[in-house]
Amino acid sequence: MTKRERIGAAAAAVGIVSLALSIAYVVLRRAETDRGVDLELAQTVSADFGARVEELLRPYLEGQPGVRVRVTYRPLAEDGIAEARGAHLVLRPFEPAGADEVTPLFAADYAVLAYDRSRVAEPPASFPELTAQAFALKERGEVDYGLALPEEAYHLLPFFSDVFWPAAPAAPSGEAKATAKEAFTLLGDLRFTHGLSPHGCASDCAARLLVEGQAPFAILGEWRIPELRRALGERLGVAPLPSLARGGPPLRGMRRTYGVERAPELADREASAADGVIAYLRGEGQRRVFAVLGKLPLSGSPGDGAAEAPAPAQVEQERALRAPGVPADRASVRAAAAALAPLWAQFADGRIGAEGAARALAEEALAFSNHEE
Repeated sequence: MTKRERIGAAAAAVGIVSLALSIAYVVLRRAETDRGVDLELAQTVSADFGARVEELLRPYLEGQPGVRVRVTYRPLAEDGIAEARGAHLVLRPFEPAGADEVTPLFAADYAVLAYDRSRVAEPPASFPELTAQAFALKERGEVDYGLALPEEAYHLLPFFSDVFWPAAPAAPSGEAKATAKEAFTLLGDLRFTHGLSPHGCASDCAARLLVEGQAPFAILGEWRIPELRRALGERLGVAPLPSLARGGPPLRGMRRTYGVERAPELADREASAADGVIAYLRGEGQRRVFAVLGKLPLSGSPGDGAAEAPAPAQVEQERALRAPGVPADRASVRAAAAALAPLWAQFADGRIGAEGAARALAEEALAFSNHEE
């Protein structure tokens, strides 16, 4: 073989190798693209909430065959922090101070007055009105109870929100005691004087009494509204919590806002896919939040002029959410519930009256306030 022939053969070999490497690169890139991207979205709401999140994402993922999202449940820790290590996206509660870190999605965990429209034409604005309506229905033998009131401390906190979180700063202890006594007196009248509220009824019991027509009113967490709508249909009414006295402000309940956060350090393809999910949740996904999740969306959709009018049920639920809320974080709410629980147990069993319970709760509230500061 001549020198020229050897050079030509070497060049041909180099060309073949280069072509093979190029083909291999293309094949590998195509295989990587075909493999797609797998993401984990960790939600912190409840164990059975994941199916609803999957349904919320379904239209987006159908248009993105290369993106797959696995929804998992990661319960919040005692301190309210989501342990979501390894997840690409996290659906979690957030405080106003952390709003820049998340994409706001929905409001949740607030209490509402649920009522049976077949027995109640208009929801009462105050508890004296509610008591009068409920008492009349019970006297006619139409219901067994007037108000299904869950006795877990969290559900009772709205009655005492002005004790633990006074609207006016540095409220005197005497004012806290008077507020607490007003609430205990009302609850005592419902339980003991009028026999309108059952004893030892938890939230499951309260929902059942409303669904079965044994009570026209129930105070329940918003997370029960979907199941109540399935059971009652158009008979279900939802309203803000009434005021303690006629003409007074409505009770202030607790609420939390949830949003989706993207993990900060992701590979390029994972980051791009996660950003696509978040963009969907800000737009089309936001419009589906109420229908799919049963939660109130936190922001309007882009192009509101072209958006469909909200369903009547959503408008009604939004009205309940517009009632004043308590600006308290998770730790503060847990501490208040822990202070209230033992006093309520004594009061509900008749071991302590409204005066004694109010005095003790005012003392607890003072210690609570000092700790908060």
